Amino acid sequence: MSKKQEDIFSIIEQVGGYEEYQYVEGLKKRELYFNDEVNLGIINRIVYNIMKWNREDDLANIPVEQREKIVLHITSNGGCVISGQAVLDAMEASKTPVKTVGIAVCASMGAYLLMGGHERECHKNTTILLHDGSLQLSSTSKKAKDTMRYYDELEARMKKFVLDKTKITEEVYDEKADEEWYMFGDQALELGIVDKLI
Repeated sequence: MSKKQEDIFSIIEQVGGYEEYQYVEGLKKRELYFNDEVNLGIINRIVYNIMKWNREDDLANIPVEQREKIVLHITSNGGCVISGQAVLDAMEASKTPVKTVGIAVCASMGAYLLMGGHERECHKNTTILLHDGSLQLSSTSKKAKDTMRYYDELEARMKKFVLDKTKITEEVYDEKADEEWYMFGDQALELGIVDKLI
């Protein structure tokens, strides 16, 4: 084994495994690797880095068209919509272009993350799932109604996001609303969920 290989294995061991090594190495090139469930940890791993690189580009007065793009590689079965919305907001606010790349599976909130990029691509066999998610609720009747009102608004916002970001019509969206809407990358391309296939 070469000295360079030994050094890499030593670093992998120090950072806690290959996924962490890949993540740290990606930061050097403005590439974010997200292969996980969407939860509040996504704020540290993605949102703050998008904000950081935008600040750096702003302070350096780099014109938008000359900025080094941020690439977000996504493999996710989804998770917390509220946490994921923070990433969507960060991408929307980002003057520095953010490219999203769907690998293997972008399901539920993972599919929304894929849609959120300024540029979006995936493989032809990447699995994408759109659905209404799940919610468990145990509370008083008044608090449960308050929670449901909030989730109705959240659902309306996510619907608007999909309609704004894709070629999916409101009629098709409503027709599929109660389904597990699976598709492959080439079908997602036709619907405007991605702009190109890798």
